[in-house]
Amino acid sequence: MIKVEDLSVRFGQKEILKDINVEIENSKWTCLVGPNGAGKTTFLKALLGSQSYSGSITDSGAEVYKNHDRNVAFVPQHPQIPIGMSVSEYVLLGRSKRDGWGNESKKSRALVADILKLTGLFGMQNQFVSQLSGGEMQRALIARALVQEPTLILLDEPTSALDLHHQIAVLNNIELLKERGVTIVSTMHDITLAAMYAEKIVVMQEGRVLLSGTSDFVIHSPELQVAFENRISVFTLDSGRPVIVAKKDLSN
Repeated sequence: MIKVEDLSVRFGQKEILKDINVEIENSKWTCLVGPNGAGKTTFLKALLGSQSYSGSITDSGAEVYKNHDRNVAFVPQHPQIPIGMSVSEYVLLGRSKRDGWGNESKKSRALVADILKLTGLFGMQNQFVSQLSGGEMQRALIARALVQEPTLILLDEPTSALDLHHQIAVLNNIELLKERGVTIVSTMHDITLAAMYAEKIVVMQEGRVLLSGTSDFVIHSPELQVAFENRISVFTLDSGRPVIVAKKDLSN
């Protein structure tokens, strides 16, 4: 379990995260939702251990800040794109911590081939990463994270550059990680998708957590409406699945 206690993050005089207390269950999917500027990406970086903070974040009892023993995969929203690297080489980077760069095992290379097929990138393996479209690059990032075989995967808006077909395909592949004991934490603007995949939703606003709970409970909560300034509507399909849409008339 990841335990977050009294977490705060400052950038100079500005407090980005404020007194956050949350527990993240192992082998479950937790999704952070909230408007732009709520602090979701900063929270992910703190969970990754790359962002300094006050308070405490422990993963299985160990403080996460600069803890290099953890096997954590991070899929950023705005990656640095390497020049002159092929798709297969880029995805193979996910095995470098296990095998060392240039010493990848046959098992690792076979795994990369499987993941390329899974993410719809097989056939593009010799193409330069810099030549990929936004959606293809997003899939390459996720493929690199999957081959890492992490215990924790952190995803910042993993579907932002994908069309609907690839959104569902990629999220289905990520969801399968739970069967291998992987803990998933993501940010997501599409709250409908968040409710479809995450067992737990954390609602954030202005660096604070307004509510944390099961997806069904949070989706129908007044706190979710508060976070989005009452500018969303929640509908329930005949199947029981919720759909969240922005209100057309923002004056209401």
